[in-house]
Amino acid sequence: MSLSNEVALVTGGGRGIGQATCRKLGSLDAAVLVGDQDMTAAEEVALAIEGAGGRARAVQMDVCQAASWRQAVAEAMNWRGGLSILVNAAGFDRPGQVSEVSLEDWRAVMDVHLTSCLLGIQAVSPVMRQKHYGRVVNVSSIQAKYGVHGQAAYAAAKAGVIGLTRSAAQELAHAGVLVNCVLPGLVDSPSLREGLSDEERQRIVSETPLRRLARPREVASVIAFLCSDEASFVCGAAWEVTGGWRM
Repeated sequence: MSLSNEVALVTGGGRGIGQATCRKLGSLDAAVLVGDQDMTAAEEVALAIEGAGGRARAVQMDVCQAASWRQAVAEAMNWRGGLSILVNAAGFDRPGQVSEVSLEDWRAVMDVHLTSCLLGIQAVSPVMRQKHYGRVVNVSSIQAKYGVHGQAAYAAAKAGVIGLTRSAAQELAHAGVLVNCVLPGLVDSPSLREGLSDEERQRIVSETPLRRLARPREVASVIAFLCSDEASFVCGAAWEVTGGWRM
Protein backbone atom coordinates (compact mmCIF):
# COMPACT_ATOMS: atom_id res chain seq x y z
CA MET A 1 0.00 0.00 0.00
CA SER A 2 1.50 3.30 -1.10
CA LEU A 3 0.37 6.90 -0.64
CA SER A 4 3.21 8.40 -2.62
CA ASN A 5 0.96 10.76 -4.58
CA GLU A 6 -1.01 11.98 -1.58
CA VAL A 7 -0.78 15.04 0.65
CA ALA A 8 -2.27 14.58 4.12
CA LEU A 9 -3.27 16.96 6.89
CA VAL A 10 -3.60 15.37 10.32
CA THR A 11 -4.93 17.36 13.28
CA GLY A 12 -3.86 16.43 16.78
CA GLY A 13 -0.71 15.22 15.08
CA GLY A 14 1.60 15.92 17.99
CA ARG A 15 0.48 13.06 20.21
CA GLY A 16 -1.56 9.89 20.57
CA ILE A 17 -3.53 8.56 17.61
CA GLY A 18 -2.77 11.69 15.59
CA GLN A 19 0.98 11.27 16.02
CA ALA A 20 0.81 7.56 15.17
CA THR A 21 -1.24 8.41 12.08
CA CYS A 22 1.29 10.99 10.90
CA ARG A 23 4.07 8.45 11.26
CA LYS A 24 2.08 5.74 9.49
CA LEU A 25 1.10 7.94 6.55
CA GLY A 26 4.67 9.18 6.31
CA SER A 27 5.96 5.60 6.21
CA LEU A 28 3.62 5.00 3.26
CA ASP A 29 5.27 7.93 1.45
CA ALA A 30 2.50 10.49 1.86
CA ALA A 31 3.57 14.09 2.35
CA VAL A 32 2.26 14.89 5.82
CA LEU A 33 1.23 18.18 7.37
CA VAL A 34 1.41 17.63 11.13
CA GLY A 35 -1.24 19.91 12.59
CA ASP A 36 -1.32 20.66 16.29
CA GLN A 37 -1.88 23.55 18.67
CA ASP A 38 1.44 22.64 20.27
CA MET A 39 3.95 23.64 17.60
CA THR A 40 6.86 22.07 19.45
CA ALA A 41 5.15 18.69 19.49
CA ALA A 42 4.19 19.02 15.81
CA GLU A 43 7.75 19.90 14.84
CA GLU A 44 9.13 16.89 16.73
CA VAL A 45 6.81 14.55 14.82
CA ALA A 46 7.65 16.19 11.48
CA LEU A 47 11.36 15.86 12.17
CA ALA A 48 10.93 12.19 13.09
CA ILE A 49 9.12 11.52 9.80
CA GLU A 50 11.82 13.31 7.83
CA GLY A 51 14.50 11.44 9.77
CA ALA A 52 12.94 8.19 8.60
CA GLY A 53 13.12 9.37 4.98
CA GLY A 54 9.63 10.82 4.71
CA ARG A 55 8.20 14.21 3.85
CA ALA A 56 6.59 16.29 6.56
CA ARG A 57 5.93 19.81 7.73
CA ALA A 58 4.55 21.12 11.02
CA VAL A 59 1.67 23.59 11.10
CA GLN A 60 0.23 25.24 14.18
CA MET A 61 -3.55 25.01 14.26
CA ASP A 62 -6.52 26.02 16.35
CA VAL A 63 -9.02 23.52 14.99
CA CYS A 64 -11.94 25.52 16.38
CA GLN A 65 -11.19 28.50 14.13
CA ALA A 66 -12.11 28.59 10.43
CA ALA A 67 -9.23 30.99 9.72
CA SER A 68 -6.74 28.46 11.07
CA TRP A 69 -8.16 25.83 8.73
CA ARG A 70 -7.87 28.15 5.75
CA GLN A 71 -4.25 28.81 6.65
CA ALA A 72 -3.47 25.08 6.91
CA VAL A 73 -5.02 24.36 3.51
CA ALA A 74 -3.06 27.26 2.01
CA GLU A 75 0.10 25.81 3.56
CA ALA A 76 -0.58 22.47 1.88
CA MET A 77 -1.22 24.12 -1.46
CA ASN A 78 1.95 26.20 -1.26
CA TRP A 79 4.05 23.25 -0.11
CA ARG A 80 2.82 20.39 -2.31
CA GLY A 81 0.24 21.91 -4.64
CA GLY A 82 -2.71 19.99 -3.26
CA LEU A 83 -4.41 18.22 -0.38
CA SER A 84 -6.03 14.81 -0.77
CA ILE A 85 -6.27 13.39 2.78
CA LEU A 86 -7.68 14.86 5.99
CA VAL A 87 -7.57 13.04 9.32
CA ASN A 88 -9.43 14.78 12.14
CA ALA A 89 -7.75 13.44 15.27
CA ALA A 90 -7.61 16.48 17.56
CA GLY A 91 -9.24 16.02 20.93
CA PHE A 92 -9.28 16.55 24.67
CA ASP A 93 -11.73 16.00 27.51
CA ARG A 94 -13.32 17.85 30.37
CA PRO A 95 -15.07 15.22 32.52
CA GLY A 96 -18.46 15.92 34.01
CA GLN A 97 -21.70 14.11 34.66
CA VAL A 98 -24.86 15.18 32.83
CA SER A 99 -26.23 16.83 35.97
CA GLU A 100 -23.13 18.92 36.61
CA VAL A 101 -21.20 19.60 33.37
CA SER A 102 -20.93 23.33 32.78
CA LEU A 103 -22.07 24.88 29.53
CA GLU A 104 -18.56 26.25 29.06
CA ASP A 105 -17.01 22.78 29.27
CA TRP A 106 -19.75 21.29 27.09
CA ARG A 107 -19.13 23.84 24.34
CA ALA A 108 -15.35 23.45 24.56
CA VAL A 109 -15.53 19.68 24.10
CA MET A 110 -18.07 20.01 21.28
CA ASP A 111 -15.89 22.56 19.51
CA VAL A 112 -12.70 20.49 19.61
CA HIS A 113 -14.24 17.11 18.79
CA LEU A 114 -17.21 17.93 16.57
CA THR A 115 -17.15 21.49 15.26
CA SER A 116 -13.52 21.04 14.23
CA CYS A 117 -14.51 18.13 11.97
CA LEU A 118 -17.15 20.31 10.30
CA LEU A 119 -14.70 23.16 9.79
CA GLY A 120 -12.09 20.76 8.43
CA ILE A 121 -14.45 19.21 5.91
CA GLN A 122 -15.63 22.64 4.82
CA ALA A 123 -12.03 23.80 4.36
CA VAL A 124 -10.69 20.83 2.39
CA SER A 125 -13.71 19.79 0.33
CA PRO A 126 -13.35 22.51 -2.36
CA VAL A 127 -9.79 21.34 -3.10
CA MET A 128 -10.83 17.69 -3.13
CA ARG A 129 -13.90 18.36 -5.27
CA GLN A 130 -11.75 20.13 -7.83
CA LYS A 131 -9.53 17.05 -8.15
CA HIS A 132 -12.52 14.71 -7.87
CA TYR A 133 -10.60 12.78 -5.24
CA GLY A 134 -10.23 12.89 -1.49
CA ARG A 135 -10.23 10.91 1.73
CA VAL A 136 -11.52 12.20 5.06
CA VAL A 137 -11.25 10.13 8.23
CA ASN A 138 -12.74 11.43 11.47
CA VAL A 139 -11.73 9.94 14.81
CA SER A 140 -14.82 9.15 16.87
CA SER A 141 -14.92 6.68 19.78
CA ILE A 142 -16.69 3.50 20.81
CA GLN A 143 -18.11 5.64 23.63
CA ALA A 144 -20.27 7.28 20.95
CA LYS A 145 -22.33 4.08 20.89
CA TYR A 146 -22.44 3.26 24.59
CA GLY A 147 -21.86 6.49 26.50
CA VAL A 148 -19.60 6.70 29.51
CA HIS A 149 -20.25 7.67 33.11
CA GLY A 150 -18.84 11.10 33.90
CA GLN A 151 -17.98 12.06 30.32
CA ALA A 152 -21.29 13.24 28.91
CA ALA A 153 -19.85 15.92 26.62
CA TYR A 154 -17.19 13.62 25.17
CA ALA A 155 -19.62 10.79 24.40
CA ALA A 156 -22.15 13.18 22.86
CA ALA A 157 -19.52 14.90 20.72
CA LYS A 158 -18.17 11.59 19.44
CA ALA A 159 -21.70 10.44 18.59
CA GLY A 160 -22.09 13.65 16.63
CA VAL A 161 -18.93 12.83 14.69
CA ILE A 162 -20.57 9.66 13.39
CA GLY A 163 -23.64 11.57 12.23
CA LEU A 164 -21.52 14.26 10.59
CA THR A 165 -19.38 11.62 8.90
CA ARG A 166 -22.36 9.87 7.35
CA SER A 167 -24.00 13.11 6.23
CA ALA A 168 -20.78 14.35 4.64
CA ALA A 169 -20.24 10.95 3.00
CA GLN A 170 -23.63 11.16 1.30
CA GLU A 171 -23.01 14.70 0.11
CA LEU A 172 -19.44 14.27 -1.15
CA ALA A 173 -19.31 10.75 -2.58
CA HIS A 174 -20.42 11.88 -6.04
CA ALA A 175 -17.39 14.20 -6.09
CA GLY A 176 -14.97 11.35 -5.43
CA VAL A 177 -14.50 12.29 -1.77
CA LEU A 178 -14.92 9.39 0.65
CA VAL A 179 -15.68 10.24 4.28
CA ASN A 180 -15.40 7.62 7.03
CA CYS A 181 -14.71 7.46 10.73
CA VAL A 182 -13.01 5.14 13.20
CA LEU A 183 -14.30 4.23 16.65
CA PRO A 184 -11.34 3.28 18.85
CA GLY A 185 -11.77 1.62 22.19
CA LEU A 186 -9.44 2.60 25.00
CA VAL A 187 -5.98 3.33 23.65
CA ASP A 188 -2.90 2.85 25.79
CA SER A 189 -1.27 6.25 26.21
CA PRO A 190 0.34 8.39 28.93
CA SER A 191 -2.81 10.49 29.28
CA LEU A 192 -4.96 7.39 29.74
CA ARG A 193 -2.62 5.94 32.33
CA GLU A 194 -2.77 9.21 34.24
CA GLY A 195 -6.56 9.41 34.15
CA LEU A 196 -7.45 5.76 34.72
CA SER A 197 -6.90 3.80 37.92
CA ASP A 198 -5.14 0.44 37.72
CA GLU A 199 -8.36 -1.20 38.89
CA GLU A 200 -10.45 0.39 36.13
CA ARG A 201 -7.80 -0.41 33.55
CA GLN A 202 -7.74 -4.06 34.54
CA ARG A 203 -11.54 -4.24 34.48
CA ILE A 204 -11.65 -2.99 30.91
CA VAL A 205 -8.84 -5.30 29.85
CA SER A 206 -10.70 -8.27 31.36
CA GLU A 207 -13.81 -7.33 29.33
CA THR A 208 -11.82 -7.15 26.09
CA PRO A 209 -11.44 -10.46 24.22
CA LEU A 210 -7.88 -9.56 23.20
CA ARG A 211 -7.12 -8.89 26.89
CA ARG A 212 -5.30 -5.60 26.36
CA LEU A 213 -5.81 -1.99 25.30
CA ALA A 214 -5.22 -0.73 21.78
CA ARG A 215 -1.90 0.70 20.71
CA PRO A 216 -2.03 4.05 18.85
CA ARG A 217 -0.33 2.52 15.81
CA GLU A 218 -3.08 -0.09 15.51
CA VAL A 219 -5.71 2.62 15.15
CA ALA A 220 -3.40 4.48 12.76
CA SER A 221 -3.17 1.41 10.53
CA VAL A 222 -6.94 1.33 10.09
CA ILE A 223 -6.95 5.06 9.35
CA ALA A 224 -4.21 4.59 6.75
CA PHE A 225 -6.26 1.87 5.04
CA LEU A 226 -9.27 4.20 4.85
CA CYS A 227 -7.01 6.86 3.33
CA SER A 228 -5.83 4.52 0.59
CA ASP A 229 -7.22 3.30 -2.71
CA GLU A 230 -7.62 -0.11 -1.05
CA ALA A 231 -10.71 1.40 0.60
CA SER A 232 -12.19 2.73 -2.65
CA PHE A 233 -15.66 1.31 -1.91
CA VAL A 234 -15.80 2.26 1.78
CA CYS A 235 -18.05 5.26 2.29
CA GLY A 236 -19.80 6.51 5.42
CA ALA A 237 -18.46 3.66 7.54
CA ALA A 238 -17.83 3.70 11.28
CA TRP A 239 -14.99 1.23 11.86
CA GLU A 240 -14.64 -0.13 15.37
CA VAL A 241 -11.08 -0.68 16.59
CA THR A 242 -11.77 -2.09 20.04
CA GLY A 243 -10.22 -5.52 20.36
CA GLY A 244 -13.77 -6.84 20.60
CA TRP A 245 -14.77 -4.76 23.63
CA ARG A 246 -18.57 -4.58 23.91
CA MET A 247 -19.14 -6.33 20.60
